[in-house]
Amino acid sequence: MRTITRICFLAAAVSLVGITGCAAQGGDSSAPPAASSAAPSAEGSAQAAQGVITIKDFKYEVPASVKPGAMLTVTNADSAPHTLTAKDKGGFDVEVPGGGTVVFQAPDAPGEYEIVCTFHPQMTGTLVVK
Repeated sequence: MRTITRICFLAAAVSLVGITGCAAQGGDSSAPPAASSAAPSAEGSAQAAQGVITIKDFKYEVPASVKPGAMLTVTNADSAPHTLTAKDKGGFDVEVPGGGTVVFQAPDAPGEYEIVCTFHPQMTGTLVVK
């Protein structure tokens, strides 16, 4: 099941990149290439991601709270792979390769979700859904 979950997340991430890339190509043709592609991509990413979690130096950087069902982008700034796994309530178990980014959906049920990296159990945090 973990492989299927990874494939689904990868497919969602690839689709998001493709959609963002198409939006960037529709800009003003008289504008310099860097200007026409940078702004729409940033806007597209901000609209698609409703929350960002960063993994850096073997620590989670989590927003204060996220809405139920929000799409969250997890960026791993470390070279080692990590997971974002709910400890008790289940709900999510996301693997993020070193230097990679994954998008997943936050739980629909409000609450505080204790998170842990299954590869590095000393990495813990809390995802607040409200």
